Amino acid sequence: MPELALYGAIFFSLALAFYSIGIWAEFFAKRLKPWHAVAFFLGVVTDTIGTGFMVEHVGGVLFNAHTVVGVIGLALMILHFLWAVAVLLRAHRAPGSPAVEHALRTFHRYSVAVWVIWMGAYLSGAWLGMQMG
Repeated sequence: MPELALYGAIFFSLALAFYSIGIWAEFFAKRLKPWHAVAFFLGVVTDTIGTGFMVEHVGGVLFNAHTVVGVIGLALMILHFLWAVAVLLRAHRAPGSPAVEHALRTFHRYSVAVWVIWMGAYLSGAWLGMQMG
């Protein structure tokens, strides 16, 4: 495996680990916590770094289904992280507020949906990598 592709695969796998830990820990806790947002952030950072390595490896951005799903997945990850931070900041400013408590308790519903879409990008990238040898 070429060096840049290897680095990309490593960073995508780290993104999978960080993001999945954050998503599923939040899902089972049924309440958004600050450390979940840290895990989301680490997932975003490592996914972005992995994307950079892969773009460099292939010599630019290729327009295909994987690219479209990947851009959507990364964009959703970023928006998801920013939304988590916004909810946590609201909770810090207005602890005990019924609206904030509701947001903290229901955030996981959206998290899983974002994770499923991102997994489509991850799995299609893995499949493409296997096809290229």
